[in-house]
Amino acid sequence: MYKTLRTFFRFITRKKLVYTLVVAGVVVTSGLQSFTPYIFKLFVDKIPSLNNENLIRILLLYIVVNVGALVTDVTSSYLGDVVLLDAARDARKEIFKHVQNLDFTFHSGKSTGSLISAFKRGDGAFFDMFQSIHFNFLGVLVTTVVMVYFFTKINILIAIVMVISLTLTLIATRFLIKNNVVKRNVFNKEEDNVSAIITDNMINYETVKLFAKEKWEEKRLANSFINWTKTLWGYANSFRMIDIAIGTITNLSIFATLFLTLYFTVNYKLSIGDFVLVVGFIGIFFPKIWNLVWSTRNIAKNYADIEKYFGLLDEKVEVLDPVKPIKIDHVFGEINFKNIHFTYNGRTKNAINGVNLKIEQGESIALVGRSGSGKTTLAKLLMRFYDLDSGEIDIDGINIKDFTKSTLRGFVGVVPQEPILFNNTIAYNIGYGKDSPKPSDIKTAAKLANIDEFIKGLKEKYNTEVGERGVKLSGGQKQRLAIARMILSDPDIVIFDEATSQLDSESEKLIQDAFWEARRGKTTIIIAHRLSTVMKADRIVVLEKGKIVETGTHKSLLEKRDSLYSKFWNLQIKLG
Repeated sequence: MYKTLRTFFRFITRKKLVYTLVVAGVVVTSGLQSFTPYIFKLFVDKIPSLNNENLIRILLLYIVVNVGALVTDVTSSYLGDVVLLDAARDARKEIFKHVQNLDFTFHSGKSTGSLISAFKRGDGAFFDMFQSIHFNFLGVLVTTVVMVYFFTKINILIAIVMVISLTLTLIATRFLIKNNVVKRNVFNKEEDNVSAIITDNMINYETVKLFAKEKWEEKRLANSFINWTKTLWGYANSFRMIDIAIGTITNLSIFATLFLTLYFTVNYKLSIGDFVLVVGFIGIFFPKIWNLVWSTRNIAKNYADIEKYFGLLDEKVEVLDPVKPIKIDHVFGEINFKNIHFTYNGRTKNAINGVNLKIEQGESIALVGRSGSGKTTLAKLLMRFYDLDSGEIDIDGINIKDFTKSTLRGFVGVVPQEPILFNNTIAYNIGYGKDSPKPSDIKTAAKLANIDEFIKGLKEKYNTEVGERGVKLSGGQKQRLAIARMILSDPDIVIFDEATSQLDSESEKLIQDAFWEARRGKTTIIIAHRLSTVMKADRIVVLEKGKIVETGTHKSLLEKRDSLYSKFWNLQIKLG
Protein backbone atom coordinates (compact mmCIF):
# COMPACT_ATOMS: atom_id res chain seq x y z
CA MET A 1 0.00 0.00 0.00
CA TYR A 2 2.65 2.47 1.05
CA LYS A 3 4.64 1.84 -2.12
CA THR A 4 1.67 2.81 -4.28
CA LEU A 5 0.97 5.93 -2.22
CA ARG A 6 4.66 6.89 -2.38
CA THR A 7 4.51 6.63 -6.16
CA PHE A 8 1.32 8.72 -6.21
CA PHE A 9 2.80 11.47 -4.05
CA ARG A 10 6.07 11.33 -6.01
CA PHE A 11 4.17 12.59 -9.04
CA ILE A 12 1.93 15.16 -7.33
CA THR A 13 4.69 16.73 -5.20
CA ARG A 14 7.03 17.48 -8.10
CA LYS A 15 5.92 21.13 -7.85
CA LYS A 16 6.55 21.30 -4.12
CA LEU A 17 5.77 24.99 -3.58
CA VAL A 18 2.50 24.88 -5.52
CA TYR A 19 1.51 21.64 -3.77
CA THR A 20 2.19 23.21 -0.36
CA LEU A 21 -0.04 26.16 -1.30
CA VAL A 22 -2.81 23.73 -2.33
CA VAL A 23 -2.74 21.96 1.05
CA ALA A 24 -2.57 25.28 2.91
CA GLY A 25 -5.49 26.61 0.85
CA VAL A 26 -7.66 23.58 1.63
CA VAL A 27 -6.88 23.85 5.37
CA VAL A 28 -7.67 27.59 5.45
CA THR A 29 -10.86 27.15 3.38
CA SER A 30 -12.19 24.35 5.59
CA GLY A 31 -11.26 26.28 8.72
CA LEU A 32 -13.09 29.41 7.57
CA GLN A 33 -16.15 27.45 6.45
CA SER A 34 -16.26 25.68 9.81
CA PHE A 35 -16.19 29.03 11.61
CA THR A 36 -19.74 29.90 10.43
CA PRO A 37 -21.67 28.17 13.30
CA TYR A 38 -19.66 30.20 15.81
CA ILE A 39 -20.69 33.42 14.04
CA PHE A 40 -24.33 32.31 14.26
CA LYS A 41 -23.81 31.82 18.01
CA LEU A 42 -22.46 35.36 18.26
CA PHE A 43 -25.53 36.72 16.44
CA VAL A 44 -27.93 34.91 18.76
CA ASP A 45 -26.02 35.97 21.89
CA LYS A 46 -25.82 39.65 20.83
CA ILE A 47 -29.30 40.18 19.36
CA PRO A 48 -31.00 40.63 22.79
CA SER A 49 -28.67 43.58 23.52
CA LEU A 50 -29.97 45.42 20.43
CA ASN A 51 -26.50 46.89 19.95
CA ASN A 52 -26.43 47.67 16.22
CA GLU A 53 -22.72 48.42 16.23
CA ASN A 54 -21.87 44.97 17.60
CA LEU A 55 -24.28 43.27 15.22
CA ILE A 56 -22.75 45.11 12.23
CA ARG A 57 -19.29 43.99 13.33
CA ILE A 58 -20.47 40.39 13.48
CA LEU A 59 -22.09 40.76 10.07
CA LEU A 60 -18.85 42.15 8.62
CA LEU A 61 -16.96 39.24 10.22
CA TYR A 62 -19.42 36.85 8.58
CA ILE A 63 -18.86 38.49 5.17
CA VAL A 64 -15.07 38.51 5.55
CA VAL A 65 -15.01 34.84 6.57
CA ASN A 66 -17.20 33.72 3.67
CA VAL A 67 -15.44 35.87 1.06
CA GLY A 68 -12.09 34.65 2.40
CA ALA A 69 -13.29 31.03 2.18
CA LEU A 70 -14.44 31.61 -1.41
CA VAL A 71 -11.11 33.17 -2.43
CA THR A 72 -8.99 30.45 -0.82
CA ASP A 73 -11.30 27.73 -2.22
CA VAL A 74 -11.06 29.02 -5.80
CA THR A 75 -7.30 29.60 -5.46
CA SER A 76 -6.58 26.15 -4.00
CA SER A 77 -8.80 24.50 -6.65
CA TYR A 78 -6.94 26.30 -9.45
CA LEU A 79 -3.53 25.47 -7.99
CA GLY A 80 -4.74 21.90 -7.46
CA ASP A 81 -5.46 21.67 -11.18
CA VAL A 82 -1.97 23.01 -11.92
CA VAL A 83 -0.48 20.23 -9.80
CA LEU A 84 -2.88 17.49 -10.89
CA LEU A 85 -2.85 17.99 -14.66
CA ASP A 86 0.93 17.97 -14.87
CA ALA A 87 1.23 15.03 -12.45
CA ALA A 88 -1.35 12.92 -14.33
CA ARG A 89 0.40 13.67 -17.62
CA ASP A 90 3.82 12.79 -16.21
CA ALA A 91 2.50 9.55 -14.70
CA ARG A 92 0.92 8.43 -17.96
CA LYS A 93 4.06 9.31 -19.95
CA GLU A 94 6.35 7.45 -17.52
CA ILE A 95 4.15 4.34 -17.42
CA PHE A 96 3.71 4.37 -21.21
CA LYS A 97 7.48 4.66 -21.66
CA HIS A 98 8.08 1.77 -19.27
CA VAL A 99 5.50 -0.45 -20.99
CA GLN A 100 7.11 0.42 -24.34
CA ASN A 101 10.45 -0.77 -22.97
CA LEU A 102 9.11 -4.07 -21.66
CA ASP A 103 10.17 -7.21 -23.49
CA PHE A 104 8.35 -9.38 -26.00
CA THR A 105 7.67 -11.85 -23.20
CA PHE A 106 5.51 -9.31 -21.37
CA HIS A 107 3.56 -8.13 -24.40
CA SER A 108 2.99 -11.59 -25.86
CA GLY A 109 1.44 -12.75 -22.59
CA LYS A 110 -0.67 -9.65 -21.93
CA SER A 111 -4.27 -9.04 -22.98
CA THR A 112 -4.54 -5.78 -24.93
CA GLY A 113 -8.02 -5.16 -23.50
CA SER A 114 -6.80 -5.65 -19.93
CA LEU A 115 -3.80 -3.37 -20.52
CA ILE A 116 -5.98 -0.61 -21.99
CA SER A 117 -8.36 -0.96 -19.03
CA ALA A 118 -5.44 -0.56 -16.61
CA PHE A 119 -4.42 2.69 -18.31
CA LYS A 120 -7.99 4.01 -18.53
CA ARG A 121 -9.04 3.19 -14.98
CA GLY A 122 -5.66 4.11 -13.53
CA ASP A 123 -5.65 7.55 -15.10
CA GLY A 124 -9.21 8.19 -13.89
CA ALA A 125 -8.28 6.97 -10.42
CA PHE A 126 -5.34 9.38 -10.35
CA PHE A 127 -7.70 12.36 -10.71
CA ASP A 128 -10.31 11.02 -8.27
CA MET A 129 -7.76 10.08 -5.63
CA PHE A 130 -6.24 13.56 -5.68
CA GLN A 131 -9.68 15.11 -5.15
CA SER A 132 -10.68 12.66 -2.42
CA ILE A 133 -7.48 13.00 -0.39
CA HIS A 134 -7.00 16.75 -0.59
CA PHE A 135 -10.42 18.36 -0.95
CA ASN A 136 -12.65 15.83 0.84
CA PHE A 137 -10.66 13.89 3.43
CA LEU A 138 -8.49 16.81 4.49
CA GLY A 139 -11.53 19.11 4.64
CA VAL A 140 -13.40 16.74 6.97
CA LEU A 141 -10.34 16.47 9.20
CA VAL A 142 -10.09 20.26 9.59
CA THR A 143 -13.85 20.59 10.25
CA THR A 144 -13.66 17.87 12.90
CA VAL A 145 -10.79 19.61 14.71
CA VAL A 146 -12.59 22.99 14.69
CA MET A 147 -15.90 21.45 15.83
CA VAL A 148 -14.37 19.45 18.69
CA TYR A 149 -12.52 22.57 19.82
CA PHE A 150 -15.75 24.61 20.13
CA PHE A 151 -17.71 21.72 21.68
CA THR A 152 -14.99 21.28 24.30
CA LYS A 153 -15.38 24.94 25.20
CA ILE A 154 -19.16 24.71 25.79
CA ASN A 155 -19.59 21.10 27.06
CA ILE A 156 -17.07 18.27 27.13
CA LEU A 157 -19.79 15.58 27.04
CA ILE A 158 -21.11 16.78 23.68
CA ALA A 159 -17.55 16.75 22.33
CA ILE A 160 -17.11 13.17 23.58
CA VAL A 161 -20.34 12.07 21.85
CA MET A 162 -19.13 13.54 18.55
CA VAL A 163 -15.71 11.90 18.92
CA ILE A 164 -17.37 8.54 19.66
CA SER A 165 -19.65 9.04 16.64
CA LEU A 166 -16.66 9.74 14.42
CA THR A 167 -14.75 6.74 15.85
CA LEU A 168 -17.66 4.35 15.26
CA THR A 169 -18.06 5.71 11.74
CA LEU A 170 -14.37 5.16 10.98
CA ILE A 171 -14.43 1.60 12.38
CA ALA A 172 -17.53 0.70 10.39
CA THR A 173 -16.10 2.41 7.31
CA ARG A 174 -12.92 0.34 7.52
CA PHE A 175 -14.79 -2.96 7.29
CA LEU A 176 -17.45 -1.77 4.86
CA ILE A 177 -14.96 -0.20 2.47
CA LYS A 178 -12.72 -3.26 2.61
CA ASN A 179 -15.69 -5.41 1.58
CA ASN A 180 -16.61 -2.89 -1.14
CA VAL A 181 -13.10 -2.89 -2.61
CA VAL A 182 -12.90 -6.70 -2.56
CA LYS A 183 -16.22 -6.85 -4.43
CA ARG A 184 -14.96 -4.22 -6.86
CA ASN A 185 -11.75 -6.12 -7.61
CA VAL A 186 -13.74 -9.28 -8.29
CA PHE A 187 -16.03 -7.30 -10.60
CA ASN A 188 -13.06 -5.65 -12.32
CA LYS A 189 -11.68 -9.07 -13.29
CA GLU A 190 -14.99 -9.98 -14.92
CA GLU A 191 -15.15 -6.54 -16.57
CA ASP A 192 -11.64 -7.10 -17.96
CA ASN A 193 -12.78 -10.47 -19.33
CA VAL A 194 -15.72 -8.82 -21.10
CA SER A 195 -13.45 -6.04 -22.38
CA ALA A 196 -10.91 -8.59 -23.62
CA ILE A 197 -13.59 -10.49 -25.57
CA ILE A 198 -14.87 -7.29 -27.20
CA THR A 199 -11.35 -6.09 -28.02
CA ASP A 200 -10.37 -9.51 -29.40
CA ASN A 201 -13.48 -9.50 -31.56
CA MET A 202 -12.84 -6.00 -32.90
CA ILE A 203 -9.24 -6.81 -33.79
CA ASN A 204 -10.12 -10.12 -35.43
CA TYR A 205 -13.43 -9.13 -36.98
CA GLU A 206 -12.29 -10.31 -40.42
CA THR A 207 -11.78 -13.85 -39.13
CA VAL A 208 -15.22 -13.70 -37.50
CA LYS A 209 -16.75 -12.73 -40.84
CA LEU A 210 -14.83 -15.36 -42.80
CA PHE A 211 -16.08 -18.16 -40.57
CA ALA A 212 -19.58 -16.66 -40.04
CA LYS A 213 -19.03 -16.74 -36.28
CA GLU A 214 -21.11 -13.65 -35.40
CA LYS A 215 -23.70 -15.66 -33.44
CA TRP A 216 -20.98 -17.68 -31.73
CA GLU A 217 -19.18 -14.47 -30.69
CA GLU A 218 -22.46 -13.04 -29.39
CA LYS A 219 -22.97 -16.19 -27.34
CA ARG A 220 -19.39 -16.03 -26.04
CA LEU A 221 -19.99 -12.45 -24.87
CA ALA A 222 -23.38 -13.36 -23.40
CA ASN A 223 -21.80 -16.20 -21.39
CA SER A 224 -19.16 -13.83 -20.03
CA PHE A 225 -21.97 -11.59 -18.75
CA ILE A 226 -23.24 -14.36 -16.43
CA ASN A 227 -20.37 -13.94 -13.96
CA TRP A 228 -20.22 -10.22 -14.78
CA THR A 229 -23.83 -9.75 -13.64
CA LYS A 230 -23.32 -11.85 -10.50
CA THR A 231 -20.22 -9.92 -9.42
CA LEU A 232 -21.82 -6.58 -10.31
CA TRP A 233 -24.76 -7.32 -7.99
CA GLY A 234 -22.32 -8.24 -5.23
CA TYR A 235 -20.51 -4.95 -5.82
CA ALA A 236 -23.75 -2.92 -5.92
CA ASN A 237 -25.10 -4.50 -2.72
CA SER A 238 -21.92 -3.55 -0.88
CA PHE A 239 -22.99 0.08 -1.37
CA ARG A 240 -26.38 -0.65 0.22
CA MET A 241 -24.56 -2.06 3.26
CA ILE A 242 -22.62 1.20 3.55
CA ASP A 243 -25.84 3.25 3.30
CA ILE A 244 -27.60 1.23 6.00
CA ALA A 245 -24.69 0.97 8.48
CA ILE A 246 -23.42 4.56 8.22
CA GLY A 247 -26.96 5.93 8.03
CA THR A 248 -27.84 4.17 11.28
CA ILE A 249 -24.73 5.43 13.09
CA THR A 250 -25.29 8.96 11.77
CA ASN A 251 -28.94 9.16 12.84
CA LEU A 252 -28.21 7.75 16.31
CA SER A 253 -25.36 10.25 16.69
CA ILE A 254 -27.55 13.20 15.66
CA PHE A 255 -30.26 12.06 18.08
CA ALA A 256 -27.78 11.68 20.97
CA THR A 257 -26.16 15.06 20.27
CA LEU A 258 -29.44 16.95 19.99
CA PHE A 259 -30.83 15.20 23.07
CA LEU A 260 -27.85 16.24 25.18
CA THR A 261 -27.82 19.77 23.78
CA LEU A 262 -31.55 20.24 24.44
CA TYR A 263 -31.16 18.80 27.94
CA PHE A 264 -28.33 21.17 28.86
CA THR A 265 -30.08 24.14 27.21
CA VAL A 266 -33.42 23.73 29.03
CA ASN A 267 -31.48 23.29 32.27
CA TYR A 268 -29.67 26.58 31.62
CA LYS A 269 -26.26 24.96 31.31
CA LEU A 270 -26.01 26.11 27.67
CA SER A 271 -27.13 29.36 26.10
CA ILE A 272 -29.42 29.62 23.08
CA GLY A 273 -26.32 30.69 21.17
CA ASP A 274 -24.55 27.48 22.23
CA PHE A 275 -27.56 25.47 21.03
CA VAL A 276 -27.42 27.25 17.64
CA LEU A 277 -23.67 26.55 17.46
CA VAL A 278 -24.22 22.82 18.06
CA VAL A 279 -27.07 22.65 15.53
CA GLY A 280 -24.96 24.59 13.03
CA PHE A 281 -22.07 22.15 13.39
CA ILE A 282 -24.45 19.18 13.09
CA GLY A 283 -25.64 20.67 9.78
CA ILE A 284 -22.04 20.92 8.58
CA PHE A 285 -20.43 17.90 10.21
CA PHE A 286 -22.70 14.98 9.42
CA PRO A 287 -22.92 15.72 5.67
CA LYS A 288 -19.12 15.86 5.78
CA ILE A 289 -19.12 12.53 7.62
CA TRP A 290 -20.83 11.08 4.56
CA ASN A 291 -18.19 12.80 2.44
CA LEU A 292 -15.55 11.20 4.63
CA VAL A 293 -17.09 7.75 4.13
CA TRP A 294 -17.34 8.14 0.38
CA SER A 295 -13.92 9.80 0.20
CA THR A 296 -12.49 6.82 2.06
CA ARG A 297 -14.38 4.53 -0.29
CA ASN A 298 -13.11 6.47 -3.31
CA ILE A 299 -9.56 6.36 -1.99
CA ALA A 300 -9.84 2.60 -1.47
CA LYS A 301 -11.53 2.07 -4.86
CA ASN A 302 -9.07 4.30 -6.64
CA TYR A 303 -6.23 2.67 -4.76
CA ALA A 304 -7.19 -0.69 -6.29
CA ASP A 305 -7.18 0.86 -9.77
CA ILE A 306 -4.09 2.96 -9.29
CA GLU A 307 -2.20 0.03 -7.73
CA LYS A 308 -2.68 -1.92 -10.96
CA TYR A 309 -1.77 1.19 -12.98
CA PHE A 310 1.42 1.88 -11.03
CA GLY A 311 2.03 -1.88 -10.87
CA LEU A 312 3.02 -1.70 -14.53
CA LEU A 313 6.13 0.17 -13.35
CA ASP A 314 7.04 -2.92 -11.30
CA GLU A 315 7.18 -5.13 -14.39
CA LYS A 316 10.83 -5.94 -14.95
CA VAL A 317 12.70 -5.36 -18.18
CA GLU A 318 14.52 -8.65 -18.68
CA VAL A 319 16.59 -7.66 -21.72
CA LEU A 320 18.66 -4.80 -20.31
CA ASP A 321 20.74 -2.15 -22.03
CA PRO A 322 24.45 -2.05 -21.09
CA VAL A 323 25.60 0.47 -18.50
CA LYS A 324 28.24 1.81 -20.89
CA PRO A 325 26.98 1.10 -24.42
CA ILE A 326 29.04 1.33 -27.57
CA LYS A 327 27.81 4.24 -29.69
CA ILE A 328 28.26 4.01 -33.45
CA ASP A 329 26.08 5.23 -36.33
CA HIS A 330 26.24 2.17 -38.56
CA VAL A 331 27.76 -1.28 -38.95
CA PHE A 332 29.26 -3.09 -41.91
CA GLY A 333 27.10 -6.11 -41.23
CA GLU A 334 29.36 -9.07 -40.43
CA ILE A 335 27.26 -11.29 -38.15
CA ASN A 336 28.57 -14.19 -36.10
CA PHE A 337 26.36 -16.60 -34.12
CA LYS A 338 28.70 -18.38 -31.71
CA ASN A 339 27.34 -21.67 -30.31
CA ILE A 340 24.08 -20.08 -29.23
CA HIS A 341 21.38 -21.82 -27.19
CA PHE A 342 17.95 -20.45 -26.39
CA THR A 343 14.75 -21.70 -24.74
CA TYR A 344 11.44 -19.85 -24.60
CA ASN A 345 10.02 -19.46 -21.11
CA GLY A 346 7.65 -22.26 -20.24
CA ARG A 347 9.08 -24.69 -22.79
CA THR A 348 11.30 -27.63 -22.05
CA LYS A 349 12.97 -28.01 -25.46
CA ASN A 350 15.51 -25.59 -26.84
CA ALA A 351 14.27 -23.41 -29.70
CA ILE A 352 17.90 -22.91 -30.73
CA ASN A 353 20.38 -25.64 -29.90
CA GLY A 354 24.04 -24.89 -30.55
CA VAL A 355 23.94 -22.78 -33.73
CA ASN A 356 27.26 -21.60 -35.16
CA LEU A 357 26.88 -19.36 -38.19
CA LYS A 358 29.05 -16.60 -39.62
CA ILE A 359 27.52 -14.22 -42.17
CA GLU A 360 29.99 -12.09 -44.11
CA GLN A 361 29.52 -8.39 -44.78
CA GLY A 362 27.12 -7.92 -47.68
CA GLU A 363 26.29 -11.63 -47.89
CA SER A 364 22.72 -12.85 -48.37
CA ILE A 365 21.76 -15.82 -46.23
CA ALA A 366 18.51 -17.73 -46.54
CA LEU A 367 17.15 -19.63 -43.55
CA VAL A 368 14.79 -22.46 -44.47
CA GLY A 369 13.22 -25.30 -42.59
CA ARG A 370 9.98 -26.59 -41.21
CA SER A 371 7.75 -24.40 -39.03
CA GLY A 372 9.25 -24.20 -35.56
CA SER A 373 12.76 -25.08 -36.73
CA GLY A 374 14.14 -21.78 -35.35
CA LYS A 375 14.30 -19.50 -38.40
CA THR A 376 12.37 -16.53 -37.01
CA THR A 377 13.80 -17.12 -33.53
CA LEU A 378 17.31 -16.49 -34.88
CA ALA A 379 16.16 -13.13 -36.26
CA LYS A 380 14.55 -12.17 -32.94
CA LEU A 381 17.69 -13.12 -31.05
CA LEU A 382 19.79 -11.03 -33.44
CA MET A 383 17.63 -8.00 -32.53
CA ARG A 384 17.71 -8.92 -28.80
CA PHE A 385 13.99 -9.38 -28.39
CA TYR A 386 15.21 -12.13 -26.07
CA ASP A 387 18.57 -12.85 -24.46
CA LEU A 388 20.48 -16.07 -25.08
CA ASP A 389 20.72 -18.90 -22.59
CA SER A 390 24.35 -19.26 -23.65
CA GLY A 391 26.65 -18.34 -26.51
CA GLU A 392 27.20 -14.98 -28.17
CA ILE A 393 26.05 -12.98 -31.19
CA ASP A 394 28.49 -10.45 -32.66
CA ILE A 395 28.10 -7.75 -35.30
CA ASP A 396 31.41 -6.55 -36.73
CA GLY A 397 33.10 -8.35 -33.84
CA ILE A 398 31.04 -6.48 -31.20
CA ASN A 399 28.77 -8.40 -28.87
CA ILE A 400 25.19 -7.21 -29.51
CA LYS A 401 24.79 -6.87 -25.72
CA ASP A 402 27.24 -3.95 -25.89
CA PHE A 403 24.74 -1.89 -27.93
CA THR A 404 21.57 -0.38 -26.57
CA LYS A 405 18.53 -2.17 -27.94
CA SER A 406 17.52 0.99 -29.78
CA THR A 407 20.92 1.34 -31.44
CA LEU A 408 21.06 -2.35 -32.36
CA ARG A 409 17.60 -2.40 -33.90
CA GLY A 410 18.37 0.80 -35.76
CA PHE A 411 20.94 -1.18 -37.78
CA VAL A 412 18.32 -3.69 -38.90
CA GLY A 413 15.43 -3.27 -41.32
CA VAL A 414 12.70 -5.89 -41.03
CA VAL A 415 9.80 -6.94 -43.20
CA PRO A 416 7.85 -9.18 -40.80
CA GLN A 417 5.82 -12.23 -41.70
CA GLU A 418 2.59 -10.45 -40.71
CA PRO A 419 3.01 -6.67 -41.15
CA ILE A 420 0.98 -4.65 -38.66
CA LEU A 421 0.23 -1.11 -39.77
CA PHE A 422 -0.79 1.97 -37.83
CA ASN A 423 -4.33 3.28 -38.21
CA ASN A 424 -3.04 6.19 -40.26
CA THR A 425 -2.22 7.09 -43.85
CA ILE A 426 -0.16 5.12 -46.33
CA ALA A 427 2.42 7.92 -46.31
CA TYR A 428 2.66 7.77 -42.51
CA ASN A 429 3.18 4.02 -42.50
CA ILE A 430 5.87 4.07 -45.18
CA GLY A 431 7.52 7.13 -43.66
CA TYR A 432 7.61 5.47 -40.24
CA GLY A 433 10.91 3.90 -41.24
CA LYS A 434 12.72 7.25 -41.28
CA ASP A 435 12.75 10.44 -39.22
CA SER A 436 11.09 13.35 -41.07
CA PRO A 437 11.00 11.71 -44.52
CA LYS A 438 10.40 13.79 -47.64
CA PRO A 439 7.36 12.92 -49.80
CA SER A 440 9.77 12.18 -52.65
CA ASP A 441 11.63 9.64 -50.46
CA ILE A 442 8.35 7.91 -49.60
CA LYS A 443 7.36 7.68 -53.27
CA THR A 444 10.79 6.34 -54.27
CA ALA A 445 10.54 3.59 -51.66
CA ALA A 446 7.00 2.79 -52.81
CA LYS A 447 8.17 2.44 -56.41
CA LEU A 448 10.95 0.05 -55.40
CA ALA A 449 8.38 -2.03 -53.51
CA ASN A 450 6.04 -2.10 -56.53
CA ILE A 451 3.18 -0.39 -54.69
CA ASP A 452 3.35 3.14 -56.14
CA GLU A 453 0.97 2.37 -59.04
CA PHE A 454 -1.60 0.93 -56.65
CA ILE A 455 -1.35 3.99 -54.39
CA LYS A 456 -1.73 6.44 -57.27
CA GLY A 457 -4.95 4.65 -58.23
CA LEU A 458 -6.54 5.46 -54.84
CA LYS A 459 -8.74 8.52 -54.42
CA GLU A 460 -6.66 9.97 -51.58
CA LYS A 461 -3.42 8.46 -52.92
CA TYR A 462 -0.70 8.59 -50.22
CA ASN A 463 -3.14 10.21 -47.77
CA THR A 464 -5.38 7.13 -47.84
CA GLU A 465 -6.16 5.76 -44.36
CA VAL A 466 -5.22 2.07 -44.05
CA GLY A 467 -7.54 1.31 -41.10
CA GLU A 468 -6.92 -0.57 -37.86
CA ARG A 469 -3.86 -2.82 -38.31
CA GLY A 470 -4.08 -2.09 -42.07
CA VAL A 471 -7.42 -3.88 -42.58
CA LYS A 472 -8.27 -1.79 -45.67
CA LEU A 473 -5.37 -3.36 -47.56
CA SER A 474 -4.91 -6.89 -48.83
CA GLY A 475 -2.20 -9.12 -47.40
CA GLY A 476 0.06 -8.55 -50.39
CA GLN A 477 -0.48 -4.79 -50.31
CA LYS A 478 0.41 -4.67 -46.62
CA GLN A 479 3.58 -6.64 -47.28
CA ARG A 480 4.65 -4.38 -50.14
CA LEU A 481 3.97 -1.35 -47.95
CA ALA A 482 6.11 -2.94 -45.21
CA ILE A 483 8.86 -3.55 -47.78
CA ALA A 484 8.71 0.13 -48.79
CA ARG A 485 8.98 1.10 -45.11
CA MET A 486 12.08 -1.08 -44.73
CA ILE A 487 13.66 0.34 -47.89
CA LEU A 488 13.11 3.89 -46.65
CA SER A 489 14.82 3.12 -43.33
CA ASP A 490 18.03 2.32 -45.27
CA PRO A 491 19.31 -0.29 -42.79
CA ASP A 492 22.75 -1.92 -42.67
CA ILE A 493 21.22 -5.37 -42.19
CA VAL A 494 18.00 -6.55 -43.85
CA ILE A 495 15.69 -9.29 -42.56
CA PHE A 496 12.91 -10.66 -44.77
CA ASP A 497 10.63 -12.92 -42.72
CA GLU A 498 8.24 -14.72 -45.11
CA ALA A 499 8.11 -11.36 -46.86
CA THR A 500 6.52 -12.55 -50.12
CA SER A 501 4.35 -15.33 -48.72
CA GLN A 502 1.11 -13.53 -49.60
CA LEU A 503 2.04 -12.23 -53.04
CA ASP A 504 0.94 -13.63 -56.38
CA SER A 505 3.67 -14.89 -58.69
CA GLU A 506 3.81 -11.71 -60.80
CA SER A 507 4.03 -9.40 -57.80
CA GLU A 508 6.53 -11.73 -56.16
CA LYS A 509 8.87 -11.49 -59.14
CA LEU A 510 8.61 -7.69 -59.25
CA ILE A 511 9.20 -7.52 -55.49
CA GLN A 512 12.16 -9.86 -55.70
CA ASP A 513 13.74 -7.78 -58.48
CA ALA A 514 13.25 -4.61 -56.43
CA PHE A 515 14.42 -6.33 -53.27
CA TRP A 516 17.67 -7.65 -54.71
CA GLU A 517 18.42 -4.21 -56.08
CA ALA A 518 17.55 -2.46 -52.79
CA ARG A 519 19.62 -4.85 -50.66
CA ARG A 520 22.73 -4.49 -52.79
CA GLY A 521 25.76 -4.26 -50.50
CA LYS A 522 23.73 -4.97 -47.36
CA THR A 523 23.96 -8.10 -45.23
CA THR A 524 20.66 -9.89 -45.71
CA ILE A 525 18.82 -12.67 -43.89
CA ILE A 526 15.88 -14.16 -45.79
CA ILE A 527 13.42 -16.40 -43.98
CA ALA A 528 11.02 -18.23 -46.28
CA HIS A 529 8.93 -21.34 -46.79
CA ARG A 530 8.52 -20.48 -50.49
CA LEU A 531 11.91 -21.57 -51.75
CA SER A 532 11.68 -19.60 -55.00
CA THR A 533 12.29 -16.57 -52.81
CA VAL A 534 15.74 -17.75 -51.75
CA MET A 535 17.22 -19.13 -54.98
CA LYS A 536 19.47 -16.10 -55.46
CA ALA A 537 20.84 -16.17 -51.93
CA ASP A 538 24.61 -16.50 -51.60
CA ARG A 539 24.10 -19.26 -49.07
CA ILE A 540 21.15 -21.30 -47.85
CA VAL A 541 21.09 -22.57 -44.27
CA VAL A 542 18.70 -25.41 -43.48
CA LEU A 543 17.48 -25.63 -39.87
CA GLU A 544 15.89 -28.59 -38.13
CA LYS A 545 14.88 -28.59 -34.45
CA GLY A 546 16.99 -25.53 -33.69
CA LYS A 547 20.15 -26.88 -35.36
CA ILE A 548 21.88 -26.23 -38.68
CA VAL A 549 21.73 -29.46 -40.65
CA GLU A 550 22.74 -28.27 -44.15
CA THR A 551 24.50 -25.31 -45.74
CA GLY A 552 25.13 -24.47 -49.36
CA THR A 553 23.87 -22.73 -52.47
CA HIS A 554 20.56 -23.58 -54.09
CA LYS A 555 22.36 -25.54 -56.79
CA SER A 556 24.72 -27.45 -54.49
CA LEU A 557 21.93 -28.45 -52.11
CA LEU A 558 19.75 -29.72 -54.96
CA GLU A 559 22.63 -31.84 -56.23
CA LYS A 560 22.49 -33.73 -52.94
CA ARG A 561 19.40 -35.79 -53.69
CA ASP A 562 19.04 -36.98 -50.11
CA SER A 563 19.33 -33.47 -48.65
CA LEU A 564 16.48 -32.01 -46.60
CA TYR A 565 16.48 -28.93 -48.84
CA SER A 566 16.07 -31.12 -51.92
CA LYS A 567 13.13 -32.79 -50.22
CA PHE A 568 11.50 -29.42 -49.52
CA TRP A 569 12.13 -28.28 -53.12
CA ASN A 570 10.64 -31.36 -54.72
CA LEU A 571 7.62 -31.19 -52.43
CA GLN A 572 6.94 -27.57 -53.42
CA ILE A 573 7.27 -28.39 -57.12
CA LYS A 574 4.66 -31.15 -56.74
CA LEU A 575 2.32 -28.81 -54.89
CA GLY A 576 2.83 -26.12 -57.51
